[in-house]
Amino acid sequence: MFENIQSLSPERAARLAYLVEQCGPLLDKDEGMEHVQRLLRNLGAGVMDSIVVTRELLGVGLGEAKEIVLSSAARTTELRTHQQLVDVAE
Repeated sequence: MFENIQSLSPERAARLAYLVEQCGPLLDKDEGMEHVQRLLRNLGAGVMDSIVVTRELLGVGLGEAKEIVLSSAARTTELRTHQQLVDVAE
């Protein structure tokens, strides 16, 4: 499932596959992406893993997956941190 991601350990690939398996049914039931993002957060998935899982679930590009994850109400703390980093870089 995640063979195309370079330097991904087998353990992390298994974790990402597990997260996809857990989140997929929420989309199948029309629970929505917000529920998926809450579940990912509750399962301890960080932002990067959530982006990869979202990309896999929706078949979208990394930029769109990043926007979905960071705009989620479940990720307000991470969004604030991301914005602070962007502000410093600018």
